[in-house]
Amino acid sequence: MKRKTRKRLYYRTAALLTTQPQVYPRTRQGRYAQQTRDIPWRLMLVLILFGSSVLWLLLDDRWYLMGEDLRITGVSTPQTLRDVAVASDLLGWHGLRLRPRAAEKHILEQVTVVTTAQVECRRFPATCTIAVTERAPVLNWVSGTAVYWIDKVGLRFPAQAVRDGLPVVRGPLPDVEKPQILVSVLEGVQALAALGVSTAGLEYHPQRGLIWTDPQGRRVAFGVGPAMRARWDIYQALVAHLDARQVFPWTIDVRFPENPTYSLERLW
Repeated sequence: MKRKTRKRLYYRTAALLTTQPQVYPRTRQGRYAQQTRDIPWRLMLVLILFGSSVLWLLLDDRWYLMGEDLRITGVSTPQTLRDVAVASDLLGWHGLRLRPRAAEKHILEQVTVVTTAQVECRRFPATCTIAVTERAPVLNWVSGTAVYWIDKVGLRFPAQAVRDGLPVVRGPLPDVEKPQILVSVLEGVQALAALGVSTAGLEYHPQRGLIWTDPQGRRVAFGVGPAMRARWDIYQALVAHLDARQVFPWTIDVRFPENPTYSLERLW
């Protein structure tokens, strides 16, 4: 009896020592798969694309309007070019924030030399074109070291230099609030030019108006306005009369043809 018991025990021990199949609980494997399926991959992809788009909008230089992206046409001086660019308030802005109509308004309000302004912009890459029309000057005015241009309605605007081919008046500028004075001066200049008087070196005096220095050095006050024919005739007649008497006046005032005056001294 004892031998049979030992034999059975041996067989049972040998069976336990053989390789046993590995069995994993289903609950662990199912939980891992469920967690994998719960990750919102589509939402994460949408967020990544949205974030990349925002960074591109904010960081790409092509979205911003720089100096080389702004083109201005119709200007005649570098100063006007700078004034238009600054007044437009376009430089440095993002393409989505460009406001062409507001830029046109700013230019017309701040740059007096400009009469019309048309702004066209492209959002990306950011570019803008500004086409302006300048006022046409008809007179140069030199006041001290400053140079101004005067248009036909008496509006003045700063200039860089005297424009060739236009009359030149030197002297203090009249009150900016009274453009009609500049119009009267302009009419006087045009009337003198029609009489053959050189308008390259006229002067302006607040009380005596336009002053012309004749070839002999006499200073002649003509006043302002278009009625220059009678004043010119009186000047010629007075000079002829004084020359016959061998009298040389340094100043002659013919603003009032019915009562001309002269002085043997240079009073003004």
